[in-house]
Amino acid sequence: MKALKSYDIKFSGLKNGKHQYKFHLDRDFFKFFEYDEFDQCNIDILVDFNKSDSLFEFNIYTSGTVELPCDISGERYDQNIDGELDFIVKFGPAFNDDRDDLIILPYQAHRFNIAQQIYESVILSLPIKRIHPDILSGKKANPNAKYMVNDDSSSANEEKEENNQEIDPRWAALKKILTDKKQ
Repeated sequence: MKALKSYDIKFSGLKNGKHQYKFHLDRDFFKFFEYDEFDQCNIDILVDFNKSDSLFEFNIYTSGTVELPCDISGERYDQNIDGELDFIVKFGPAFNDDRDDLIILPYQAHRFNIAQQIYESVILSLPIKRIHPDILSGKKANPNAKYMVNDDSSSANEEKEENNQEIDPRWAALKKILTDKKQ
């Protein structure tokens, strides 16, 4: 946990009001969470922290690039990410982080480590489907890569074959009953 100590927000002694924190993430940050989807990253984090007597409001803004493998070709590319994560911190008898948008800190706490929420903000900013920009634009990203893209013409041929197949006479009789009822 010492590696993530720089992500502690020490709120005791801070005046009520808005405060900002900036962090820069590299691959070492994600090694702590054993996340290895990407090798390279250049991510800036801006944390808006609004302190009041009864609760804290956090807004985490994520922006930067990460190197991801393409789902289609497997080729690595730089993916831009932008995201936002908002949550509230209140005080209670014991620590509780069961909800995504509300965290309860013990009354005696005087600092809050925001590393887990920063990690979640970055992970939630990643696209679900990761496609190399050259594939999206129609260029070939890697001539040696084997693409698993469905060809629309082959699916059209399959539909024609299905239509040409003879329909089972039992289904045809049932279909006739339905069409006779509609008339």
